[in-house]
Amino acid sequence: MAGEQLLLDFAVILIAAEIGGSAFRRIRLPRAVGMLVAGIVLGPFTPGYSVHQPAVADLAVLGAVFLMFTTGLSFDIRGFRKLGAWPFLLAISGVAASFLGGLVLGLAFGWAFLPATFLGLILTSTSTTLSLKLLADSGYGAVRGADLITASILIDDIVALSLMTFVVGLASPSPLPPLYVLAGLLGVLGLAAFLVFVGSHALPPVLRATDSVSPSSVIMVALSFGLLISFAFAVLGLPPLVGAFFAGSIVASTEYGPRVSRHITPVAAVFMGVFFASIGFLINPWTIPGVLLLSFAATGVAAAAKFVPGLLILPRAAGVRAEAVWPLAAFLIPRAEISLIIAQYGVTIGVTGDLLPIAMAVMIGTAVLPTPIGEWAKRRAAAQEPAQTDPT
Repeated sequence: MAGEQLLLDFAVILIAAEIGGSAFRRIRLPRAVGMLVAGIVLGPFTPGYSVHQPAVADLAVLGAVFLMFTTGLSFDIRGFRKLGAWPFLLAISGVAASFLGGLVLGLAFGWAFLPATFLGLILTSTSTTLSLKLLADSGYGAVRGADLITASILIDDIVALSLMTFVVGLASPSPLPPLYVLAGLLGVLGLAAFLVFVGSHALPPVLRATDSVSPSSVIMVALSFGLLISFAFAVLGLPPLVGAFFAGSIVASTEYGPRVSRHITPVAAVFMGVFFASIGFLINPWTIPGVLLLSFAATGVAAAAKFVPGLLILPRAAGVRAEAVWPLAAFLIPRAEISLIIAQYGVTIGVTGDLLPIAMAVMIGTAVLPTPIGEWAKRRAAAQEPAQTDPT
């Protein structure tokens, strides 16, 4: 019955995710948050029908890879060179401010140093999937500065994961010397960079050769490349979703980018609901009230630590128009998948059981902020426009 149960669960998730996403869009909130709420309803912590999570989790991972590969198809990897050091500055400043803010907040609430350190780690990483999805849906994806935000979010994930690897390596039950941890981390990042470099030079001739023999096979080869890069990133201990994005960006830099995007985008849309709903499966809404005050404070720290650097750096880095600075900076705020991964690891090694409900609350709180900030920026720009054009 495993196969039949998977078919039923898949259908239920798609319907629930679409209902939740559409309902939240009607009230001017992100579709992704509505899909996440649908996952909470279908999860094991709420009454009623509950999906069989292990099988669905595999579909969710595949859906996230499809989603990030598709997102990468709209971003030519050659654009990274034009952006210079600004994305690195924006990412590093946001990660550092988030980590230090979370650490200080944990200590202020009376936590020991190690749990406070993990609270800081939970706040470090902007959600790649959620932020880039919100950016694409908002209408700001094509404005000046959006490419800088996209690059920063990707670099942010790698920086945050590197920091997590270093801290966890020192805090594990069998800690390694700091120099060993640092050397291993630099080696992994170097291998990932080499992998992307080789792929960007090897894929174009492979796609051209495929097109000359069997044009219909170009899509399959490009998608296989994306899956292999994601797998390689996962083996190296880096986010496979970042690998999928880079793979999509490499395909986008070839003449086959538009063709691949046209065929892959509908498939990614189907799996998107499964991915966001699967995050909801992890959320036990009944545990949040016990850490509500700290969760509110952590959400505020998480939002400010990414939003403020965005407001300061964006105008200088990309010449972004004033009315677009606030909404673009807001897309740095959401936290999701990596925060949950860090929280789960902290709970597993016995740091504190409060990490997971706090991460869940922060994820929900930060996910809803970009939309109202964007709406406020649009209203503000519309109100200022008549004043600027009034001859009197």
